[in-house]
Amino acid sequence: MRTFSLASASVAALALMALYDATPAEARGRGMSFSSSSSHSMSSGRSFARTTNKTFVKSVSKTNTLRRAVVHKPLKLAKINKVPTSSFVKKTTLSTGKLNFAKLPLHKAVVGNKNFVGRLSVPKNLKPKLALLKAPNAALHLRLAPFVQRHWKGAFFWVAVAGFGYLTVPELYYDRFYRCAGLDDPDYEACIGVLSLAVIEEEDDVRRVRYPMPPTATYRYTSTVAPTTEAIQTCSMAPFVERKWNREFVWVQIPQTGNVTVPEDYYDRFTGKMGTEPPNYSEACKVLVEAAAADSVVAMASPDLNRRL
Repeated sequence: MRTFSLASASVAALALMALYDATPAEARGRGMSFSSSSSHSMSSGRSFARTTNKTFVKSVSKTNTLRRAVVHKPLKLAKINKVPTSSFVKKTTLSTGKLNFAKLPLHKAVVGNKNFVGRLSVPKNLKPKLALLKAPNAALHLRLAPFVQRHWKGAFFWVAVAGFGYLTVPELYYDRFYRCAGLDDPDYEACIGVLSLAVIEEEDDVRRVRYPMPPTATYRYTSTVAPTTEAIQTCSMAPFVERKWNREFVWVQIPQTGNVTVPEDYYDRFTGKMGTEPPNYSEACKVLVEAAAADSVVAMASPDLNRRL
């Protein structure tokens, strides 16, 4: 009897193990069912798994956050000594400093006549249209002198030039003048050309006196090459044919142009341009244009030492 009880217990144990090893599908196929306590136990197991996963993810996220905080920890920067910008950037003459108008030379006004235009007095409390802070070379002072406080027929502007004085620039020529003057290093040579051309174009045929060549006069220079069409369009010598100057002059023969007169004190510069092969008529003509500007204005009066702006 005892032996039978042990055998029955063994069979029951084997049946229970088979029941737990079977999959849910096998259990259904075999007509097996689970008690409500078993279902609750399995459901609890699945819930535990989800909770464990979520907790794990949050833990990892916190770990990453802590690492980023360490990476972005403020760093101590080395002290940098400030260096003046002037040591890196070269200052330009037009953008730095101011011109001391009180120290600019002033000249007394001079009334003109039928042969010469006059010079104006600089207005008090003048605010010039342009102030050039870089003075022209001393060699250019004489060539710029015809435009110091010069009177023009039309509207004009005042331009202050460091170390030199006040120029007057016709309004119609101001844009061209500014192209050569409104630079860090003004091109005074080009500016002289612009203002000289303004003088010639301001002249009229009535004022320009023709002086036929006397029978006893001789040519100082004779050219064998006529000016090209391009040279004539650039600068015409027509205003200087038989021109009567207010100073001593000589005669020059130019093919297809006529008898041109050249001031004695400009002759060397003129022939220096004409002595090339072929003759540089454009540049030679510009010499005469500049000479006309100087020849048409009264000489500057002595400086006005008793007057300051």
